[in-house]
Amino acid sequence: MRESMDTFVKSPGNALAVEAMESLRKPQQAAAKLFIEGSAKSGKSTLVRSWAEDAARSEGGNTVFACSGADMAMALQFEADDSFFDRLGATPVLIVDDLEPLTHAEKGDQLLSLMLAERERQGFGTVITSRKPLADYRLADSNEAMRAFKVINIEPLDEDGLNEFVRVAFSEYTTEASPSLEDDAVMQIVAMMKGNFTSMEHAARYLATDEGCARLGTLDAKTIEKLLSC
Repeated sequence: MRESMDTFVKSPGNALAVEAMESLRKPQQAAAKLFIEGSAKSGKSTLVRSWAEDAARSEGGNTVFACSGADMAMALQFEADDSFFDRLGATPVLIVDDLEPLTHAEKGDQLLSLMLAERERQGFGTVITSRKPLADYRLADSNEAMRAFKVINIEPLDEDGLNEFVRVAFSEYTTEASPSLEDDAVMQIVAMMKGNFTSMEHAARYLATDEGCARLGTLDAKTIEKLLSC
């Protein structure tokens, strides 16, 4: 499923994080510093990468750079080309998804400190995501700079949100020949896939594109159970 804010499922638990990301497109008096924290499967990565994809499409690839803490740690370990490190300091909006691996890398804290200082000097916006709360980090070099970030908590989708995810995923793969889904069919998909996003998307794609499913016309919960139990 394409990464885009058009397909990102909004809910009360992620509303503040969505609002903060969308505010990055507006003129600001000071460079944004956002720290989005939340548990696994809370949608942190999907949110920031969806936003980055939209920004890159509308504004060009040079305005946003999205990478992960693991990418940065590997760049240090294998002495990546200077162009990677240059982008960390010189891109107007930087997104670092899952900070923690960087903080465990040799000289990771030092790189983070230098990067944040350069971005502050240039007035550039920075977004960081993490499962680990900001308050639990103990970083000798970058601690002061990190405390300037605005902390935003994001929570996993509730039942209504999971149902909406299935509907959005199904619509992404729907063609004129695709069957329709009853409400109880959507709930059945969520239940059978145990709320796993990858599994729910795969199920939605199968149901929307399989010729045998198309011949059934309308899919209800009992039909879904038979189709997905095979």
